[in-house]
Amino acid sequence: MELNNNQFKDALHLLKVAEAAAMLGVSPRTIWRMIADGQLTACRFRRCTRLMLSQVLGYLKGNGKIGV
Repeated sequence: MELNNNQFKDALHLLKVAEAAAMLGVSPRTIWRMIADGQLTACRFRRCTRLMLSQVLGYLKGNGKIGV
């Protein structure tokens, strides 16, 4: 599968937990629960946790459980 430049940028765009919570209209604690339940996949970089924009947008579209 080939990605164009915009798709590549979107795939690599990372959100903070608070940013993802604001997009989904939930609290950051709910995002942590969704990560623990496997509904969202988080990336850890040292002490920072980030979520991929494409996954959060996919969840918004109603895809339910999301994996990498």
